[in-house]
Amino acid sequence: MEWDPPRDAKAVLVCLPHAGSGAFQFRTWQERLGPDIALLAVQLPGRENRWREEPATRMAEVLDELAPALAARLDLPYFVYGHSMGALVGYELARVLGREHGRWPCGFVASACRAPDDQGEPSGTSRLTDEELVAELVAEGLVPAAVGANSRLAAAVARPLRADNAVCDSYTPPGEDALLPCPLVAWRGQDDAGVTDDHIRKWPAWSAATGTVRTFPGDHFYPLADPHHVTAELRAFVLGLLSPHH
Repeated sequence: MEWDPPRDAKAVLVCLPHAGSGAFQFRTWQERLGPDIALLAVQLPGRENRWREEPATRMAEVLDELAPALAARLDLPYFVYGHSMGALVGYELARVLGREHGRWPCGFVASACRAPDDQGEPSGTSRLTDEELVAELVAEGLVPAAVGANSRLAAAVARPLRADNAVCDSYTPPGEDALLPCPLVAWRGQDDAGVTDDHIRKWPAWSAATGTVRTFPGDHFYPLADPHHVTAELRAFVLGLLSPHH
């Protein structure tokens, strides 16, 4: 999805949301990123304006839809930003776009996410009711508290949340050709108990170029709390890497 894309952009920033969420959280980001960067927000099926569609439950399903659609639109240097589950999908998406479509990203940002080989134990959410599922994820800081406090909103979120958790639970990290050839940065909120400094320090090993880590004020949802700070850092990251391409 796009909101007033700039005509003379120098790069595209592909943004992928956290589990159970959709592209609308990025709707104010285009204005913040400025005219040099075109925001392209990924909207997976089963949520927001695609809520009638069946959500994917396997990473391969997600990539089979996303990769061809994006490859056809990426006529500029592009970067990938993913938050939480979105970072895991973004990593695999970058690999598919590079290996199968010849379109590697110029940079990758993993936010509030463990590295591909450090995803932890399966969530086990299939046994929970919708209310229990949302309540558990709110307690873990993985879903905003406002969602759990609204029964209608919780019910709407539970379906894509289950599907997204199934994507993560069934995920197997790649055994070879795993490194991205571009610079990689891994970010987290300093109060995020589920994604620690030790977790994000494992991300740089997944880049064949350079890898760095960064901590922001806030919890697991620090980009929602302070989008100005996050988009400013994204803009600096993108523009700082663009010079070799222009």
